[in-house]
Amino acid sequence: MTTAARRKRILALGLLLLAGMGWVIWPFIVGPRQMQDFCGSLTAESSVEQVQAQAAQHGYRVSSLRDGRAIVHESRSFGRFTCDLQFGADGLVSSTYSFND
Repeated sequence: MTTAARRKRILALGLLLLAGMGWVIWPFIVGPRQMQDFCGSLTAESSVEQVQAQAAQHGYRVSSLRDGRAIVHESRSFGRFTCDLQFGADGLVSSTYSFND
């Protein structure tokens, strides 16, 4: 193998490593702002189904509703950034952003 070919392989491996690291780290960089924006965009009296649909559009998951409460989280950040939801008889009562660290 020539020196030029070896350098190209090392460069390609380095670029793949950087891209992989970026893919893993990116949710932790932009996650807080995105979850805050999502949590703030939810309107009062939205139904559980409406909130679940909005969460799905952003790639978030909604936990099962228990005692009128649910949590929205992004699995790529391992639940570090969440939106705590409180539902009442008329729908969504409150949505609060939480940083779990």
